[in-house]
Amino acid sequence: MTPMDWAGISAAVTATLAGVGAFSRWMIKSYLSELKPNGGSSLNDKIKLEVLPLLTEIKVDLAEMKGRLDTHILETKEGNR
Repeated sequence: MTPMDWAGISAAVTATLAGVGAFSRWMIKSYLSELKPNGGSSLNDKIKLEVLPLLTEIKVDLAEMKGRLDTHILETKEGNR
């Protein structure tokens, strides 16, 4: 291969890598912008406003159910004695 062929190949590889890098940087920036609070329309705001209260409610319900189950188990054991 001639030096011109090598120069063409290296230019093509460099351009391809630069394009992939630029695209990756753009994608990362766009995803990270979704995690910044911006008054209610970002993914982070939706999670804080909608998902976290639901998870808290589920935790409370599970704690209540566990308490009831523990009480039932103790009552059952005392009744069998």
